[in-house]
Amino acid sequence: MMKKLKSLMLKTSNTIFLYIFFWNITFGQSIVQKDIIIYGATASGVTAAIAAAREGASVLLIEPGRNVGGMVTGGLSHTDYGDRTVIGGLTTEFYRRIAQHYNTHVFNWRGPEPHVGEKILKDWLDEYGVEVMYEKRVIAVEKGNNRISKIILSDNHHVSGSVFIDASYEGDLMAKAGISYVVGREGIKDYNESWAGRQPITFTSHQIDARINPFWDEKEKKILPLIHQKPMVGIGEGDEGVQSYCFRLIATDRPENMVPWPKPDNYDPKNYELVRRYYKEKPSAGPLIGFWPTLPNGKSDINSSVGISTNLLDGSSWLYPDADYEKRDSIWQWHKDYTLGLAWFLSQDPSVPTHVRDAMKKFGLCKDEYVENNHFPHQLYVRVGRRMKGEYFLTQHDLMQDTVKYDAIGMGSYNIDVREMQRSYMEISRFPDMKSETYNEGYLSIPVAQYELPYRALVPKFEECENLIVPVCISGSAIAIASIRMEPQYMIMGESAGVAAAMAFKSKRPVQQIDVYALREKLKGYKQILSLKDNPYGNWNSEDEIVIDNNMKGYTFFTGDWQEQETVHAGRFEMNFRYNPKGKSGEFIYQPYFFKSGQYKVFTWYPSSKEYEANVRLTVHHSKGDENLTVNQKTNGGKWVKIGTYSFEKGFQQALTIHGEESKYVIADAVKFEFVK
Repeated sequence: MMKKLKSLMLKTSNTIFLYIFFWNITFGQSIVQKDIIIYGATASGVTAAIAAAREGASVLLIEPGRNVGGMVTGGLSHTDYGDRTVIGGLTTEFYRRIAQHYNTHVFNWRGPEPHVGEKILKDWLDEYGVEVMYEKRVIAVEKGNNRISKIILSDNHHVSGSVFIDASYEGDLMAKAGISYVVGREGIKDYNESWAGRQPITFTSHQIDARINPFWDEKEKKILPLIHQKPMVGIGEGDEGVQSYCFRLIATDRPENMVPWPKPDNYDPKNYELVRRYYKEKPSAGPLIGFWPTLPNGKSDINSSVGISTNLLDGSSWLYPDADYEKRDSIWQWHKDYTLGLAWFLSQDPSVPTHVRDAMKKFGLCKDEYVENNHFPHQLYVRVGRRMKGEYFLTQHDLMQDTVKYDAIGMGSYNIDVREMQRSYMEISRFPDMKSETYNEGYLSIPVAQYELPYRALVPKFEECENLIVPVCISGSAIAIASIRMEPQYMIMGESAGVAAAMAFKSKRPVQQIDVYALREKLKGYKQILSLKDNPYGNWNSEDEIVIDNNMKGYTFFTGDWQEQETVHAGRFEMNFRYNPKGKSGEFIYQPYFFKSGQYKVFTWYPSSKEYEANVRLTVHHSKGDENLTVNQKTNGGKWVKIGTYSFEKGFQQALTIHGEESKYVIADAVKFEFVK
């Protein structure tokens, strides 16, 4: 009797399941269930997916667009990183795979061509069997017992999982799940952050270096396009300000691969009146779009680097994070139209100086990039979106003073980098011909040392949700996120989030209550860098070969005015080098950690130029004393140049000094110490 009853129940259960299945198919509802659901196939989302799958969880990666990689494949090939010694785990592996593709040394951080980067990421996801769902936006979130049970996507797709990760730039899954968040910038008084709030006028390369009237007509006070119409708050006060967005174009000057700048359908030259007036004041100025020739195969990554360029400072970014999808799409389109229109205006409009038009016509979009999108990047550079208010809220203090965290799951090291917030104007009285003047506000670049990223900043407050992790829109102030927002750091946090999600799924514990010690041990096993104490050089150097580049903050320091240079000299090591300009003096010091005492061959690396000096003074500080010698930086650039063999003791040593002198133009790039067996 019992067997018959069980058989009947099984048949009934199967019948109900089939009924529901066919009902869902008939009425267009698709149901997917996985252990881990990740929303946003940014580079952070990709590393989260791979990390979770590596732990044995089934993973679904959902992407609102048609591509994976976010900005890493969407135009930001010119990788922003601070100190590479704090970068480890899957992030390191990604750049190793880039190096393997181009058959070059592993320290090539200039980034791949976008189509190469996306192929690497897609192949990587395939290796781990990660399913990817494209062109699906989150519409609603269902919760029960303080947990997300289901998310509903566009086209009526329903997705269920045990643990969810929001790796999107906007934080849409987080917001729709009812998690506390903030948009805009805090004031100085909110968290006692010295760099917070509205900034005073600063005269940097990101400022407009010409006097421009902001009005079509001074009497009517009708503001020109590209200027924010909202009045500014007081200096140091908070507002709704969000860093300006842009598209990071990939361009080339190689005719065989070049697509001439297209004229957008919605082109209106009136949108560029500010540009026209700029060149009227500064007819000798160069193009407002700068090309960084740092990518393989003759390609340049374009970023906004002067007062009027590809960044939109009209307040569009302020509206974007909390806008609905329709409004976001219009903001996206406006950025695209503006960017292509600016390139067209600079290359074609007769009001632009001839030398600028000629320079612009030498470049164009790349035929072999973004072929499905008319060669235009698929990702808007959303520098900052929503910011969660989670279990721990990071501030400037955590980047500069309280840098060690017991629950660290990775490290950061990039400058506090705030791109311009808005373009406004001020009333002036000293010029009778013009009563108002246009200027930019908000730019900051504040150096910080390495700091640890706490797991608590990646999870919501316990009372708000128990099964969500947020590795991009993490919990922090606008100033803190301005440093944390760089792609390698997003990837580090993505990997850590993926491992943590798998642990929460397997243990059936809230994400806030997993064993953080076990998480940290797992991450160390995967060569994630959680502290400078874990490994003096991260994953980059061995006991027998130590390479110190100029931007390794823990192992270099300098006196004087050593300036960073990126955009010239193919012979540089990695992405940049430092130079001591003529008329200045100072010293650049390399201080490596030697794993063992003994003799080491010492090499130096620098780009060459006839501008540089033939007798650059070096001092090697070895165990038997100091030795002074000279290097000719006019020749032998772009390779390791041996300067001698010396003995060094185990531990940190101030090993080599490059002397900058007032009469010389001196380069500091990389040095290598090779153990003599």
